[in-house]
Amino acid sequence: MKRNIWMIMIVLTVLAFSEAKGNELLQEMNTMAHVLQKNGVSIQQWTIYTREYTQTIKNNSAFAKKVDELKQAFPTFQWIVDKDEHVQKVTGIYEHSSMQEKIQLITTVANEKPQTYILYELKGFGWSEKIKEKAGNIISQKLSQLFTKQPVFFSCVKGEFNDKMKGVLLKQAYHLLHEFKATPVEALEEEAFVSVSAYTGQWENVLPAKTYPMNIQLALRRTGLGGQTTVVVGTPIITIEY
Repeated sequence: MKRNIWMIMIVLTVLAFSEAKGNELLQEMNTMAHVLQKNGVSIQQWTIYTREYTQTIKNNSAFAKKVDELKQAFPTFQWIVDKDEHVQKVTGIYEHSSMQEKIQLITTVANEKPQTYILYELKGFGWSEKIKEKAGNIISQKLSQLFTKQPVFFSCVKGEFNDKMKGVLLKQAYHLLHEFKATPVEALEEEAFVSVSAYTGQWENVLPAKTYPMNIQLALRRTGLGGQTTVVVGTPIITIEY
């Protein structure tokens, strides 16, 4: 439970800084997938998040009313209630043949004041023009149903190199960042793992860093001696477990 709360807070904090226009939503996702596929990566999984702060929900009664509204608006979703002393959360999930939708209503307490957010996530597997078109249609529909303003969002892609990648992971990470026209900001390197935060002028999403702004994060992990290499790319940060 503590780890779930931590992840929720990370997502909410990041989303608070991450703003962009709606028509760029799938553009970023498509660019990440295209660069990876171009460099011999098979796309395994991708996710897109959006959220909106709900100012009208300030107590349990208003929270319960909003939950009822969501259940009525999305009756095909399976709804789960999760509550503890720190977070009150309701999650709705709908499984498509190749994608999963998730709607969450989350209330957290900050400075003794409740803050409520509506989060939407679309998750899928593989990437193609057909998948892009379907994802775009689903997201457009949900955005108009769930949010009153232009929501903020971020995207993440996970894949594997089709062949066993040789050489230093950091060098390969920098090569991929060059493909994104991105400048490295911070890096963490271990024997079989590397993570690099960077900035690219292609996207408007920007997070403040210790020294320079960042809006793309990339990680490579190699399993075993000469084994398969997994790559994860996210904007503005990675949200898929790696």
